[in-house]
Amino acid sequence: MLEGGDQAAGLRRAGRIAPLQLLAFPLGEGPAGWVAQLARALRSLGRRPVVLDAARGAVAGALGLKPTRHDLLHLLRGEREFDAVAQPTADGIYVLRGDRGLEAFAASGSAAAPLLDAFSRVSPKFDELLLAMPAAELACIASPARTVPVLVLDTSGASRMQAYAQAKQLHGHGFRRFACVVRGAEDNADAQRAHAGLAAAAAAFLGADVAMAGWLPRAPQAPQAALARTADTLLRTAAQPVAA
Repeated sequence: MLEGGDQAAGLRRAGRIAPLQLLAFPLGEGPAGWVAQLARALRSLGRRPVVLDAARGAVAGALGLKPTRHDLLHLLRGEREFDAVAQPTADGIYVLRGDRGLEAFAASGSAAAPLLDAFSRVSPKFDELLLAMPAAELACIASPARTVPVLVLDTSGASRMQAYAQAKQLHGHGFRRFACVVRGAEDNADAQRAHAGLAAAAAAFLGADVAMAGWLPRAPQAPQAALARTADTLLRTAAQPVAA
């Protein structure tokens, strides 16, 4: 059980509120390494991202971080400070494990907005909060009015079905706007076709909008230029301000 009172107490610090932006990534059974790559691309653009990883450490592992004993749960209980729980990479990306913490937070029935807003007050100051977690957990802490979940798909029909299933699940929680990143495309036209199929299905059956937010070429490792371009597009199309 979480302690009563302010559930975000372990995150809060004195000082001014930073204009923190939220990027939400509902993750499924596929690899989460692309979210780690986007976090690195944000750093290459001079941004300072912090990742809340509730995907069993998949993003943390992709960033080369080792498992840690502490996660969001210890902040919610006020047992640890942020800098004792969050792990920084060598290039300045901070990752906070959130699996146990989000389970406890959802069970507590507490409002999510103060928790997310508390990330604006931690030190060091961050520009973006990346939520990387299954759709069900994302729906527990992200507001449909302030969140544009980023769906990922490749050019296969199976991938489109998985992305649509995520959109449908989140639609059931009130989400109506989404962004889409296409991975493994041959070229821009190939990526646009993949996006068009998903966008058409979401519009027809869910009444939802899926905006194109970039694509990554087919390669063992996405080129840095393509990642930076996609990260920049996400900042303009999917990032939303965190507000309590």
